[in-house]
Amino acid sequence: MSRVDRVPGARTAMIAFGLTVTLGAGGAAAHALWQQSATATMTVSAASVWPGPAVTALTCANNASQKIATLTLQLPQSAAVTYGALQSNGSIPKTYTWGTVNAGAPGSSISLDINSQIIKDSPAGALTFKVTAAYGDGTTASAQLVLTLSDSNNKIACP
Repeated sequence: MSRVDRVPGARTAMIAFGLTVTLGAGGAAAHALWQQSATATMTVSAASVWPGPAVTALTCANNASQKIATLTLQLPQSAAVTYGALQSNGSIPKTYTWGTVNAGAPGSSISLDINSQIIKDSPAGALTFKVTAAYGDGTTASAQLVLTLSDSNNKIACP
């Protein structure tokens, strides 16, 4: 210290530096150093069943009078397919069997009219039609579309 003491103002500069670090100017650096020494633990859980390949297409076409709606489904792999009316709470009270749909074009179609059971089981208004494909490896995929039902004129309108 004897060499530093000989420099005019050295003692004052050292005191000012110490106060600056102590009172906050060096606080951010000290805080960052403290943060860098922190550790974190993370736990990852994977789903037991991953979703299957997505439904390639679910389309709907009406005949001229809108009394028949033809729904066509295309899948990337063959699968057993069911369908139902999706409720506002996310449930499907009753499922219906579409059958096995083979992979590729042109797809498999079903036609719905006023006598179809899913239509009879659904009130007039919007019907959220949901199909679920169950693939051979145990995975599933689904798609949905909304049909408009009319009791007064027996029409089933595609979106």
